Amino acid sequence: MTFQSTWDAIEPVWFVCHGPNAIFYNELQAGQSLASGQPHIEKFTDEAAAKARAIELGYVFEEDDEE
Repeated sequence: MTFQSTWDAIEPVWFVCHGPNAIFYNELQAGQSLASGQPHIEKFTDEAAAKARAIELGYVFEEDDEE
């Protein structure tokens, strides 16, 4: 089964998209769009809640390179 969903942001929002063997985290600013083929797509208006959910699902955030 193929999934495809598209969103257009009108304000800053965060998405956690996930399915078998895949977790995707993304931030959208107003005017940006997102397309995902993942079967589960969760939208957040709170960045901390989005990050917590992504981590709960097993997403690993890369540490910022501080030079």
